[in-house]
Amino acid sequence: MIRTGRGISTIFYPSGFNGGGDPDIVTLRVKVDGTIDITNASCEMGQGVKNVAVQFAAERLGVPPDRFSFDNNNSDTAAFSMDTAGTRSTVIMGNAVLAAADDLIAKIKAFVAGKFGCAAEDMDYDQGRAFVRADPDKGMTLGEFGAASNYGGVAIMGLGGFLPEPAPPRDPETGATVPSKIMAYGSSVVDVEVDDETGVVTVVNMYNCYDMGTVINPLQAEAQADGGNVQGIGMALLEDLSPSYPESLDLYAADFTDYIVPTFMDAPRNSVTTFYENYDPTGPYGAKGCGEMVVDTQCPAIVNAIYDAVGLVVESLPATPEKILRLLEKKRREKSQEKDRVPAASSV
Repeated sequence: MIRTGRGISTIFYPSGFNGGGDPDIVTLRVKVDGTIDITNASCEMGQGVKNVAVQFAAERLGVPPDRFSFDNNNSDTAAFSMDTAGTRSTVIMGNAVLAAADDLIAKIKAFVAGKFGCAAEDMDYDQGRAFVRADPDKGMTLGEFGAASNYGGVAIMGLGGFLPEPAPPRDPETGATVPSKIMAYGSSVVDVEVDDETGVVTVVNMYNCYDMGTVINPLQAEAQADGGNVQGIGMALLEDLSPSYPESLDLYAADFTDYIVPTFMDAPRNSVTTFYENYDPTGPYGAKGCGEMVVDTQCPAIVNAIYDAVGLVVESLPATPEKILRLLEKKRREKSQEKDRVPAASSV
């Protein structure tokens, strides 16, 4: 018989690592034609870190995104990044990009001011052009600045870095604090079907809502969540590396015959993801992280849905058909034993 159930989960997730030691550095180099190279050693794994870096720089400098390139091909030549993990890149690298852009604007103003015989304090910058405040006709676009500086033998590069505070503020008397200065939140509601004859669990509907602050790139964020749905289903129902743990640490799966990964056939029949834009003043333009968080809501929601459907508490993942059938059989035996223990009513 097919039984249906619904499960809900809520989570929170920090952006970056706690305890300090989580810096990023970014460089912005204006080339002869006014285009800009961004360097940072963050690793692109499909999450779109390059696009986000360009968006931040383009917004801060007021020039089109197609004027930028992002170079992280070599960690020796690209500006330093601590890591690509911990849902940190958008926040940590993003703040470093903004700092580098501000530094570049200051250096452009100083260079252009020298060309027009005035002080940097007399300059303004807007939409890729630095100009004399009192006489806006006197100025240079990024293209003009790039040609003048590079052909003039002047190396100008915007440099910026960001290092989060070592730890959130703590009350000296009570010790009260928060887990992280930048905290994102997420929730999933999942509908499942459980076949109590085969043990197969099918995810029918999945509804997600994530608070990742300002959504910098909505299309990428939605794709990240879609990928998280499939990965979450895989962790919840299919992917098993070490079923004998803790008795043994030997990996059970040696290839994809044993290690089952989800396919499109395992994706939810219906899925909807919405974003709640809760601006965070610490993040770049109010953004928070959107990495692992969108993979963490599915498993508990699916396990709760299984319980709602057949009353089984799944204590370890994945909830494979074999495990579901064993739990169902155990439940039947316990019910039978309980029935046997109930004394028959005596007749008078």
